[in-house]
Parts: sequence; structure tokens; C-alpha cells
Amino acid sequence: MFDIIRMSAIRQLKARYRGTFLGVLWSFANPLLMTALYATLFGTAFRAYYGGSTSRYVFSAFVGVLVATFFSQATAEALTSVVTNGGLLNKIAIDSETFPIASIAANTFQQAITTFPLIIILTAIATHDPLRVILAPILLAALIALVAGFGLALSALYVFFRDLANLWQVIGFILWMTSPVFYPAALVPERVRPWFEINPIGLAIMALRDVSIGRGPIDLRLIAAFIVVSVVFLIAGHIIFRAKRHQFMDLL
Repeated sequence: MFDIIRMSAIRQLKARYRGTFLGVLWSFANPLLMTALYATLFGTAFRAYYGGSTSRYVFSAFVGVLVATFFSQATAEALTSVVTNGGLLNKIAIDSETFPIASIAANTFQQAITTFPLIIILTAIATHDPLRVILAPILLAALIALVAGFGLALSALYVFFRDLANLWQVIGFILWMTSPVFYPAALVPERVRPWFEINPIGLAIMALRDVSIGRGPIDLRLIAAFIVVSVVFLIAGHIIFRAKRHQFMDLL
């Protein structure tokens, strides 16, 4: 199964970037350009929340954009993966779970050679704290688990509900808008903040920011909450997929 996932992920990457000049480096260029735009528009206004440092705001915005774009793109591609490969499933015996996992793996590989190492390096530069540097890749792994859980569940449900692709675009937009992607979480009123914390994207951004640019004691409650939520979503997604997959062949 591992070899099939690897080959499928490579095939997706080749198809996605065939004929492009930068290839997989577009996964770095896109969040970098969005971060530059946010820094230009809001850097001066929000730097007061980062000790007057524009560079810390830029890093904060980069974290927010990375989390949001990785989540949105990976889950959207995983959502249609089973249906797209329905013809192949009808021809050969292959675990249908291979396809959403391959989609997640392809998107993870993109980030693993571009943005993820940069997050860890910038964490070391910004904090000089070995514990935070150790926690950064752990939280990135939790982010991957979160995305995988959503991807598995969505890909299984899409077989039955083809409107889910359009609905997920709306939900994704809501999740993006209710996440502190380009602004500090401190701006959110206290009465609204609990709603932001149950948003998985918002929780991921706040946890990764606390580790990568935080000062003072690490918010271990926030870190633990994000890791637990990610594991729960991963397990739930796997259970949903396994529960539905025996019905796929009748609908593909």
C-alpha cells in the first residue's frame, strides 16, 4: 500500500506542476506572496501586538497563511480523490483509502521541502528556545494529522453527497474568516474567542504561533488541546471512511 500511495502522490505532483517553471516551489511562493500582501496592508497597524516588531508580524502572518492554505488545498483535493479514481477502483483490487492519503501525502511533501523547514528555522531564530524548536515539528505533524482526518471523512462522504464539494468551499471560507490568519488573536473579543478556539484552523494557528513566536511561558494547555483535537479528528476520519467504504462500489 505504501508504494501505491507514493506513486499516486508523485503522479499528482507531476500532473499539478507539469509545464510550470517553479514546479513544487509554487507551494512556497503562494503563501509568501500572500504574507507580503498582508504585511503591506496591515503590518504597521498590527505590529504593536508584536512588541512593535514588523518582522514578528510578518512571521505571524506567514504561519496563519501556511496553516489555512495547507488545510484548504489538501482537504479540497482529498475530498474528490475517491470519486476521481472510481474507474481504477472498479478495475483492480486496491484499498480505496489509498487515494485520499496520497492526496494528503502530495500536499505534505510540497510543504515538507519548502515551508515546514522554514517554520522550524524561523522558530529557532525568533525564540532561541530549544523546547519551542522541538515542539514546532510536533505541531506541524499534528496539523498533518488534522488535515488527514478531514480528508478521509470528506472523501468518503463525497461519494454519497456530490454537493459536498460546493458546500465545503463555503465552510472553508467560514473557517478561514473565523481564524486569525492575518491578524493577532488578541484582537478577538473575549466573548467571541471560545468560538475561535473550536475552529480547528484557528486552534492550529494559535498553537503554532505560541510556539514559533511566543514569548514567556509556553501555553501548554493550548498545545495539548490542538494535539488532542488533531488525533481525535484523524481517528474519526479513519472510522468514517472504514464504515462507508464497503458501499463505494455501488456508487462509483
